Amino acid sequence: YGAPGVEFMGLHEENNTVMQIHFIPDQCQLVTLLDDNSLHLWSLKQHGGASELREEHRFTLKGPPGSPPSATQATAVLPHSSREVLYLGTESGNIFVVELPSFRVLEDRTITSEAVLQRVPDDYCNRRSCELVEALREHPKNPDQILIGYSRGLIVLWDLQNNKATHHFLGSQQLENLYWQRDGSKFISCHYDGSYTQWPVSSDNRQPEPLENLVPYGQKLVSINLGWSFLSASMNLVSAEFDDPSAMVVLAEEELVVIDLKTAGWPAVHPPYLASLHCSAITCSHHVSNIPLKLVSSSVQVLVMELNDEDAEHVVDHAEADLLQDQEGYRWKGHEKLKTRDGPVRFEAGFQPFVLVQCQPPAVVTSLALHSEWKLVAFGTSHGFGLFDHQQKRLVFVKCTLHPSDQLALEGPLSRVKSLKKSLRQSFRRIRRSRVSSRKRRGGGNASEVQEANAKFDQDALQEMELAPVQRKIEARSAEDSFTGFVRTLYFADTFLRDSSRHCPSLWAGTNGGTVYAFCLRVPPAERRMDEPVRAEQAKEIQLMHRAPVVGILVLDGRSTPLPEPLEVAHDLSKSPDMQGSHQLLVVSEEQFKVFTLPKVSSKLKLKLTALEGCRVRKVTVANFGSCKTDDYSENDLAVLTNLGDIQIISLPFLKLQIRYPCIRKEDVSGIASCVFTKYGQGFYLISPSEFERFSLSTKWLVEPRCIVD
Repeated sequence: YGAPGVEFMGLHEENNTVMQIHFIPDQCQLVTLLDDNSLHLWSLKQHGGASELREEHRFTLKGPPGSPPSATQATAVLPHSSREVLYLGTESGNIFVVELPSFRVLEDRTITSEAVLQRVPDDYCNRRSCELVEALREHPKNPDQILIGYSRGLIVLWDLQNNKATHHFLGSQQLENLYWQRDGSKFISCHYDGSYTQWPVSSDNRQPEPLENLVPYGQKLVSINLGWSFLSASMNLVSAEFDDPSAMVVLAEEELVVIDLKTAGWPAVHPPYLASLHCSAITCSHHVSNIPLKLVSSSVQVLVMELNDEDAEHVVDHAEADLLQDQEGYRWKGHEKLKTRDGPVRFEAGFQPFVLVQCQPPAVVTSLALHSEWKLVAFGTSHGFGLFDHQQKRLVFVKCTLHPSDQLALEGPLSRVKSLKKSLRQSFRRIRRSRVSSRKRRGGGNASEVQEANAKFDQDALQEMELAPVQRKIEARSAEDSFTGFVRTLYFADTFLRDSSRHCPSLWAGTNGGTVYAFCLRVPPAERRMDEPVRAEQAKEIQLMHRAPVVGILVLDGRSTPLPEPLEVAHDLSKSPDMQGSHQLLVVSEEQFKVFTLPKVSSKLKLKLTALEGCRVRKVTVANFGSCKTDDYSENDLAVLTNLGDIQIISLPFLKLQIRYPCIRKEDVSGIASCVFTKYGQGFYLISPSEFERFSLSTKWLVEPRCIVD
């Protein structure tokens, strides 16, 4: 990384950890060592007007037949300044020489541990073996000499021309690393206990120098807490034989720290991101497009926040939404609701909460929708959904979506674990129903046919229990399945819900059981907004026949264009919707897309996903695809991510499959679950608990870095 947007990426075919990276001097090449002991040579080469990082060769060091793996397990790598060879230190203490770029082992130049120990005092050899090679360092002034450090503290200066040891240094602590001084007269050894020692390289003195030579008495120390380890550094490490450093870069286990050595007190340089890459796992993401300038220059409960340029102290108003509505037969078995703080609370400048809505029962909030123009926020849980007026700070309505069989939804967060046995029972129950219906279609049959059919259905039962089924038949689900009332999506729309002559504000909700609820809203005009209440009345209820979870709801205007975000229309960032022609409703479930006419809500067309592949919708969004050749043309399509990790582009409003891209490995469950789409055909997903991979589906907005190294 040299600057924002400057990036070169290479991906190993092997799914193994990268242990070490080393540059080949002056060659635009580097070598990587993986935890499977394989070495890979990479080159930066220009292609199509940009430099690409390409893998040139791969190699695994192998020992003689019958030798243990430790004999050739690489622990230290030294690319020599001649750019002709690599020195590989191993667990056995031997050092192998590998030719570049062919990766051919030069066996006659191997440095064995037996040869190294020839000049080491007998008492030291008797007490300690060489063990593994911990560090290899080339002499800064003499390329024919290398420094070899062994894990138990032995350090040897090796003459490559004469193939012998010229100096040995006997350390008493476990070695971690070695560093040369610029002129090659001294080197520093770092040890496991946090100590470091300076060693002079001369014919008459091979004893370590006292630490006072490194940190003079009276000098002030600065201790920097890295969270994962501590670094202590002197305020004055500069002398004639060293460079004049301006900054120090420290790579800790979980973060990269840069320390300003030119400013008094050695402060840390603030990184250009909000938090350390690995300090905490990312659990939820949302992409926002067309952010207003004010925002740029300044989420078991719902917090409504507003932007304030100054610090403020105020009381956060509190409201409660009882989603069960005192219905009989339901009893919450989970944790109690969180207690609210009394009195005013001080908040820093930025987004400051001004009202808190607590749901009863206090289950996880599963969906949210905010309409900033109407001053309304909708929220859903596994028990139902509600609408809150955050301008008047009052609850408009709540709707319980629980089915009589949804007892598991009342047992708290652990109920999903408890429902495993029930899920298996339901799987076998569906299979038995299929078996009975199959017999009826065949009209009986002899005993052998029935036995054969039973064996087949038993095999189907095992496939049904797979965590990631790839050949599951799509069947209608029973209303008795658990969590049917789980609210998956909420959507605000100004559309024709009651009749075709008048449009009105509306709220739509989709559940895990394939049910869609539609409510007409009456929002008072601005001059009477604080005097009259917002009113809501249920207008429609749609039940999908296959009862698959509803993951998306969308209204298309008279031009078959998705309704724009109201805030974008208010800031002239989007065109106003067409309210003259008839509107259409698109309902996306896990297993199909279906278009209805409005306001009659009659089925118009649908698209089913491929049943043979067990394909299910995981994420869906409307993406605007602009032309890469002209600014006058763009189209809106659906971008759909499935449980198989592929992305499908589907046209609107005709629901025609345009293209399919393989994007995420189907085994990468966390990557699929974390995927976020943008409005312009790009996306992000987690490749580790704290790192995003970015991709683009649009030819207009390419995310591939186009960088050149001369």
